[in-house]
Amino acid sequence: MPRGRPRKALLSVDLIVDTAMRQIDAGEQLSMSRVARELGVHVSSLYNHVDDRDGLIELLRLRIAHEYPVPPLDGLSWQQTLRAIALTIHDAFAAHPRLIPYLAVTPVSSPEIVEIYARLAEIMLDAGHRATSASLAIRMIDSLALGTALVNSTDAVPWKHTTPGGRALLEASEHWEDELAQTAEAFTRGLDYIVSGLEAELAARETAPRG
Repeated sequence: MPRGRPRKALLSVDLIVDTAMRQIDAGEQLSMSRVARELGVHVSSLYNHVDDRDGLIELLRLRIAHEYPVPPLDGLSWQQTLRAIALTIHDAFAAHPRLIPYLAVTPVSSPEIVEIYARLAEIMLDAGHRATSASLAIRMIDSLALGTALVNSTDAVPWKHTTPGGRALLEASEHWEDELAQTAEAFTRGLDYIVSGLEAELAARETAPRG
């Protein structure tokens, strides 16, 4: 007799990633057993599709990279390239702030994502930057985007009038509509400072006497 439709969805990488992302976004801790439980399978079944927990985290990183793709970089200056990548990373992290603690402690291994950073380095090197500057630039924009997402996922600092400097900070906070707006401007300012600092460093290198 012909078999009917299976009661459970067939297990796949996408289904596992969907489930893990949904659980993390809902504030649950990531664990292979929790993912397996929701899917109604044994934990061992997950390992037919993902290597391990770190492998799943890297798949989650790849998922948000696909949700927020970096725009075409051909023809862009190194400043435009750095900003485009930084803003894309920022948007991706901001969409899934509870994923950040897992990404922060798991090294990037996906060739597709590594290639984005390598492309930035290549453009910066072609513009005359040192390799160390390019490496630090990648670390800086990654850290800035990670930190911004973490700030948005936590409660605001409770400034008090009695705290030294607290009154001034409370008054300053009225400049922004809310905490998210303040953090967004902090990210933009931070990115501006990174670009300005790199521009100054490059200019100093270009005018330095040779020999």
